[in-house]
This record gives sequence, structure tokens and C-alpha cells, in this order.
Amino acid sequence: MEQKRLIEARRKAALLEEQRKEWRDRWEETARWIAPWRGRFSGTYPSDKGLGGFESGLSGREDGRRIFDSTATRALRILAAGLQSGLTSPARPWFRLRRSGDRATESGPERRWLDVVEETLYASFAGSNFYQAVHSLYTELAVFGSADMYMESDPERHLRFSTLTCGEFSWACDASGRVDTVLRRMLMTPRQMAEVWGEERLSPATGKLLGSNPDAQVEVLHLVYPRAVRNPARPGKGNMPYASLVWEQDASAKTLLHEGGYEEFPHLCARWDVLGSEVYGRSPAMETLPDVRMLQEMTKSQLLAIHKVVNPPMRVPAGFKQRLSLIPGAVNYINPNQPEGIGPLYQINPDISALSRKIEDVRGAVRQGFFNDLFLMFTAEGRSNVTAAEIQERGQEKLLMLGPVIERHQTEILDPLLVRAFGIINRAGLLPPPPKSLEGQELRVEYVSALAQAQRVGGAEAIRRLTSEVASLAGLAPEVLDKIDFEQAVDELASIAGVPARIVRSDAEVLRLRREREQKAAQEQGSAGGGGSPEGDMPLDPQVAAVMESLGIPVSGGGTPEAAGEIPVAGSDAGAALQAALAGLANGVAGDGGALASILAGMPAEGGV
Repeated sequence: MEQKRLIEARRKAALLEEQRKEWRDRWEETARWIAPWRGRFSGTYPSDKGLGGFESGLSGREDGRRIFDSTATRALRILAAGLQSGLTSPARPWFRLRRSGDRATESGPERRWLDVVEETLYASFAGSNFYQAVHSLYTELAVFGSADMYMESDPERHLRFSTLTCGEFSWACDASGRVDTVLRRMLMTPRQMAEVWGEERLSPATGKLLGSNPDAQVEVLHLVYPRAVRNPARPGKGNMPYASLVWEQDASAKTLLHEGGYEEFPHLCARWDVLGSEVYGRSPAMETLPDVRMLQEMTKSQLLAIHKVVNPPMRVPAGFKQRLSLIPGAVNYINPNQPEGIGPLYQINPDISALSRKIEDVRGAVRQGFFNDLFLMFTAEGRSNVTAAEIQERGQEKLLMLGPVIERHQTEILDPLLVRAFGIINRAGLLPPPPKSLEGQELRVEYVSALAQAQRVGGAEAIRRLTSEVASLAGLAPEVLDKIDFEQAVDELASIAGVPARIVRSDAEVLRLRREREQKAAQEQGSAGGGGSPEGDMPLDPQVAAVMESLGIPVSGGGTPEAAGEIPVAGSDAGAALQAALAGLANGVAGDGGALASILAGMPAEGGV
């Protein structure tokens, strides 16, 4: 059974590599002119004394021999650094977890649990080699248009990454166009193979090498593909969503080195741009290759012209044959009667300045092809009088060209990366259990990197312009403010700016704070009123004031009763007379029922004052 699976794996590997052949010449040509140290295409490693015919990169004797101007190589480095700092910077947050389908800011235990998950993911990436490997991924992506980063669990650092160079992998896609099958070729020593899979799993030829030359290189193939038939209810490697087969390239190998599986797809397969149903992507280096080749020829011609000016071909009389020296400081003896002298064979006067200007134009085209004008927008101009509005407008214009690449990168790299990283650290027991409100719910990822936010800055600016214009109109028509939900505008601005969710209060928290503030204000107003009517001292009707004065009750100048101590006790004769008089007026005094009720209720009981 195992031998049957090995035969099927070899057949599938041969088919994948056959489908990849049409891209080989294009990749090799691009690498030769821009990044000759990358890619594994022809020849073998000089130190390969082991088994297999692994396709390695260009020979070290050829690296860079055709490159006279390294503008493209430096532009490639700037693009890779710009993508890392703009998409997955180790110095700032670049993703945020949210509850799926809920645009509101989570609070309470939900937000605290999501914060713990985010912090654990960031710590796992920082503690692993992710940021080193992803920089290599961006470089491969910019050169070849296709890049592959293998992601696996690590017992010490939880996560481990390795970026494959072009030529080491072959792909196949599913019906949706997503890469779901990867064949990887790699070199390992017999000692490493015995350490990982055990000496008993090695082929007879590799077993002999283990004893005679344990550090020789042996070619190993690793195939990962979706498992068509499985039982999710039964745990085990045979029922995982993705199958994993490892075997030796050597034909003498009759068994698999390893058979296992993965819960998530372990290869992060990135493509710069895809044409139709193509499996592999196209890169900016491929688009810029004509300019790069022209730049090399122009630079070569410029150097040749300079050489001819500095060291031109000479016209020398026959008498100087075998005794002429043109090195600096040399002494040559001549016959003064000799009519001919030494001089240039022909006059050379090339226009070096014009050639240099043309070369600089081509260099600018190469840099633009690698988006250096976006990442170094104002550095090359040397200007200091740059306004914020100009930066924003020009930045949005440049991002129009890079926007589709960012979206594809988030879909093909960052989404699978976070899903697999979450699964690995969760199975390792590094995450606390989620709150009950999040059980069974999906999470969504919101990217807050510099480039992701730059794409959304237009929305923030539109909100600011609208609120500013509405505020100016409110001076003429204050009711226009009712058209704007300013609290929702704050939430939108915070989301666009990538503000941490715990900084902005949720709607429920805002409502609670406002209720507490209103209750506190009401209590303070009641305390200031001395326990009387919340409306304070109310002016009395003239008839009420006249009745009180006739009974000898003092009335203030403002038409309000004096202190409660001056009001007669309710059980006394004066109090009874006042109550009867005021009760008689209660029905006849218009608009003063509140004041009468206040006075009647405020009369102290007998013995109270």
C-alpha cells in the first residue's frame, strides 16, 4: 500500500514539474539580469557529492557578469523593504481581530480575549524567524512574480518559516484559482534525514552514505495536497484536510520517508499578478526587464566611450615597434629627424553628457517599474517645501497602481498566515478559552498596516470634509446638525486610522457614562435647592403675597417666601389660617398652583421648627 502511494506521488510530481517547464526560461532570464543569486534552474551544486540531480541556481562564475549597472538590483531591494515596512512591519501593528459581521467596537470579555490573541500572535511572529523570511518572500515575489513560504510548528519558538526560491517548488490550483498543491525539492544530508525520520526509513544508498559521508547532499521531495477522502470525526494524520508525503529522489528508494497531514495548508503561496487561468504569477521585474537590458547595454557603451577617450587607439611610426611604452612616466627615445610622431589613430569626441542623461532617464524608468517613486516619494527630489496636502494627493495617486497587489497579498498570504498561526498556537495551549459570547462565531481580520491605511485615507478625508462643511452651515441653520451621526463618524475615523479598539468606547459604555452624568447632575441640583422644589424659589402671585403679609408672614422683595423657619407651624392657629386662605385662593390664582403647593407642603409640622 505504501509503495503504491509512492508511485502515485512520483507520477504527480512529474506532472507538476512538466507543467512548470514553460516558465523556466522566463524566470532564468529575469534572474540573470536582476537577481542572479536567486533561483534554482540549471546545473548542480559544486559540492553535491550525494544522490539526485537537483536543479540549482546559476553558477557562481556567472553571477553578475552581465550586470554593468546595478540600478535594478537596488530598486528591487527598496521594493522588498517597502513592502515589508508597509504590510508586515515588525515595528508597528499590522492586523487586528474583530468579531465577524459586527462593525461595532467590542468591549468587556470579548475585547480582552481578542487582545490576548493578538498579543500572542504578535509575540509568536516576533519570537520566530517570520520577519526575516517574509523579507525574502517579498524579494522573490518582486523578481519572479511567484513566491512560496513554508510554515510549520516549532517545539521551542512555536512557529518556523522557510522561504523557497524559484525553481524549488511546483504548484497546482483548485477550481477557485487558489494554490492548494505544492511539490517542494530540497537538499538534506543523510545525518539530517536520520535525525528527522529515523535511520530505518532511509533507502539503502542513503544508508551507506550515512556511514561513509554523512554530510553529503541527498535530494528529497515533499508533496502537500488536499485529501479527497477522509473522516473528520476520526482524529489522526490520515484524516487531516491536507496530506503530506516525503520521499527520496533516488530511484532505489522503495518506501516513503514520511506520511502525515496538516490541519491548515502549510505553504503561503503569493503571486504578484495572474493572467487568466495561469498558475504562476508575473512580476514587476519581468515588465521592467527590457529597460534593464537596455540600461546594461547603454552603460557598457558609455564605459567603452570613456575608455576610448582616456586610452584611445594610437598611431605609432614603425620605428617605435617593440620599444614604445605608453604607461605613465615612461621614457621613449625618438629621432629628432623622424617626420612622424605619435598620436591618436582617429579623433574621438563622444557626447558623454547626452549619453549620461539618457542613461538617467532609463534608470528612472527602472525605479518606477519597481515602485521606488512610491516608497521614496520625496527623497529623490531633494525638496523641503512639501505640504501635507501634496503628500496625501500624490500618495493616493501612487497607491492606485499598488492597490490590487496589496489586496491579493492580503488574500493569498496574510489571511492563510493568521489562520494557520492561530491554529498552531491554539493547539499548543497558548490561548485562553474564548468567552461564551464568541463560541461558535467566526472572527475577521482587519489590516491596519501603513499601506492598508493609506488605501482607506480617502474615506477619512471625506468624513472630515463633510463634518467641516456641516459645521459651517450650522451657523445659518443649527438644525442641520441633526443630519450627521457624529458618534458613528468617530468610530469610522478610528477604524480607518487603525486606533486600538480598547481606546474608543463602545456605544453601550457611552450610554452608561451619560446616564451616570445625568444622575449626578440631578443630585447636585437637588442638593443646591435645599430639598425644595427642583425649580428653586418660585415668585408668588400678588394675591398670595397679600394674604401672607396680612397674616404677618414675611415675604422677600422678590415675591418669594422667606426661610422655612418664618412659616407658621401647620397645627397652630396662624398655620391653620394660612392654609385656609391659601386653599381658598388655589382655585382662583391662575398659573400659581405650583407655588401654592410648594408653600403648603413646605409648612413644618407641629413641633418641627
